[in-house]
Amino acid sequence: ITTRTIINNPNIDFDVNTLLSEALLGALGGGIGGFLTTPADKITTRIISNSLEKLSPSDVVQRILKEEGVAGFFDGALQRTTYWALAIAIFLSCYCSFRQLAVPFFL
Repeated sequence: ITTRTIINNPNIDFDVNTLLSEALLGALGGGIGGFLTTPADKITTRIISNSLEKLSPSDVVQRILKEEGVAGFFDGALQRTTYWALAIAIFLSCYCSFRQLAVPFFL
């Protein structure tokens, strides 16, 4: 089964308006975002934690590549991905629930 088969299959019943689907979609988006922004977060953290050295982003990138290699940019990616997946799943579920509750009062 490929992604294209799943997307093009009209027999898949997935209601995006349920609390579970909102949580799952939020977790998926949060996890992807958390993983993809891990390198930028690591660079930012290194700059802030070494404030006495006044490092530029390119200095930090070169140092990480030299000391840890490309994989060094993704240290902590699992924890960060998990954190953001859970955080956005909760946020999106709460937001959508409150939005659905508030619609009758503001329309």
